[in-house]
Amino acid sequence: MEIDRVFVDGKYSKQVYSIQDQIKNGDYSLQVVSEFNDCNLYLSFDLIDYAFLNNYSNRKIIKVLIRQEPKIVLPQTYMEKNMTNFDFIIDVGKPKSGKLRVLNWPQDLTSYIKNPKIKNNRVVIINSNLLSLTKGENYSLRRQAINGIKELDLYGYQWNNSFHKKIKTFFIELKKYTLRFNLLRIKGIKYYFRYYNNYLGEVEDKRSIISMYKYCLVIENSSDYLSEKLFDALLSGCVPIYVGPDLAKYEIPRSLYIQAQPNLDDIRFKINEAKKINYNEWVENLNIWLSESETYENWSEHLFLSKILKLVKDITNNIHLQP
Repeated sequence: MEIDRVFVDGKYSKQVYSIQDQIKNGDYSLQVVSEFNDCNLYLSFDLIDYAFLNNYSNRKIIKVLIRQEPKIVLPQTYMEKNMTNFDFIIDVGKPKSGKLRVLNWPQDLTSYIKNPKIKNNRVVIINSNLLSLTKGENYSLRRQAINGIKELDLYGYQWNNSFHKKIKTFFIELKKYTLRFNLLRIKGIKYYFRYYNNYLGEVEDKRSIISMYKYCLVIENSSDYLSEKLFDALLSGCVPIYVGPDLAKYEIPRSLYIQAQPNLDDIRFKINEAKKINYNEWVENLNIWLSESETYENWSEHLFLSKILKLVKDITNNIHLQP
């Protein structure tokens, strides 16, 4: 089956437009189509589109789901009844294994901030104050760290929401578990309603703020994937104290990060360890790694689409070769 017409779908319209433009303007033997029934390749980024799946499940269309968000954010993309509608699934940011088709989270490596200014010796954390009552969430761990570590400077959205707005958010989240109370983890609400004295406001450009600091506490939304958050720190010239999946499973030198376990005591301990690092040597190691061609090949956002399409081609070719 020749694949030459693609329909791009997705949860985030900005990404959809970007992928469409890359295909149209790149060296790809693909035509972007605007109607489902004109395509023979369907790429969906973080979206279960029932209008498409219900009407085209039996059509000879290669259907690919690219999962970038973890299960706690978009559980519907991990439901078996939805997954079976796709020919195959590509996971982004997950640790690589033989069981999964995985790509690294695409990074903008060109935006490295080489900031020669004197940096703040405190620790920065930038996140929105999100709420999840699902097992595996790290939002409550963030709040516990922000509340319990005095040297943290906090930036982000929704931290100064009114009590009324937070109550409304809580009940909206609680409603998701009406028929599945077995999945409810009420500890996710821990410290959600608290006021934080170390909150310094909202930011439009995360990296410009992070670049003012030597140290950044990075806690993933959940510990089953690596997103852009670690690179926000690295590309801002900031030593990351990282809570997430085991970074030994990724192509990142051990000298560039401090991995912490998901508990307050170890996070405190690893912050102290980070402050013992020779910062100038750390910057030198970072510069060397960022200049390597292998780093670009493993992480650059400019290769993300071509890697997806190569996976599609390799898998479909293998399917056709099977007896």
